[in-house]
Amino acid sequence: MTSPSPHSLWLTVAIAATGLPAAAQDAYPAKPITLVVPFGAGSGTDMVTRLVGKSLQESLRVPVVVENKPGANGAIAAASVARSKPDGHTLLVGSATTNAANFAFFPGKLGYTPESFEIVSGLSASPISLYVPIDSPWKSLADLKAASQQPGRALTCGSGNAVTQVACEVFRLQTGLPMTNVPYKSNPNSLIDVAGGQISFAFSDAGAAQPLLEGKRLRPLAVAATQRHAAYPDTPTFEELGVQHFEFTGWTAVFTPAGTPAPVIEKLHQATHKAITSPETRQFLQRSGSVAKAMSLAENRQFAAGEVARWSRYIKESHVKPEQ
Repeated sequence: MTSPSPHSLWLTVAIAATGLPAAAQDAYPAKPITLVVPFGAGSGTDMVTRLVGKSLQESLRVPVVVENKPGANGAIAAASVARSKPDGHTLLVGSATTNAANFAFFPGKLGYTPESFEIVSGLSASPISLYVPIDSPWKSLADLKAASQQPGRALTCGSGNAVTQVACEVFRLQTGLPMTNVPYKSNPNSLIDVAGGQISFAFSDAGAAQPLLEGKRLRPLAVAATQRHAAYPDTPTFEELGVQHFEFTGWTAVFTPAGTPAPVIEKLHQATHKAITSPETRQFLQRSGSVAKAMSLAENRQFAAGEVARWSRYIKESHVKPEQ
């Protein structure tokens, strides 16, 4: 057997040495991960993101940073992530607003499209409810109608994103209540003004409302779902109160820019699925009136596409216009 020459031995060692760093650099994640939240700190989306981010940090063993970028119905944050490098290190915590309703509201004007993203995993889902001040005399929709007929009374409905803005407008159309929609940058902001008496009521997800409910500053009047909310068993649905086909759900999900390698998406999906199905996250979501949206990658993709189509039909049929 012929022994390898010193030159061939050197070449073999050199190839092996250069291959190892390359493999290490290709491993994901290679640096901190940023979760971009389209709404302000304290929103339902923000709170569940921070809990999930903590779990991702433990699973993926890199720092996970939560960055809030509110404004323009979440479009500022979504567009910034759509422009980022598709390597799984910058992720969007999208919602029914950013990744469904906005496409129907602002076609061609967002700086991103449904094709700009790949869904990684659903996070949470929560029905939207109508909230009034805790000391309000309004106990039913009939009370709101009576209040609107009082001289000098002008009802105002707060909305912090596209979903709740549509809820305000459709509520006005279906009930005939004279009211004005007041847009905010996020649902927590609108709810604070409801609690403070600056506006009459607001629509919001349960997560954003929870701190003010616990502080005895808000009261849910009706739930926009087909059945009563588990967190508010004594609060009727709009259907029970005579408002038919009034169903709005807030949901959150993790998205990565289109073009992210499939193995990276799969690794992120597994880590996120672990995070949202953990006892700690389930308990948190249950306390805030939400549920974990745990699905397979295929189910997530089908869900995301279905939401885009549903909101497109909804906006066309209702003729609701966005706040500019």
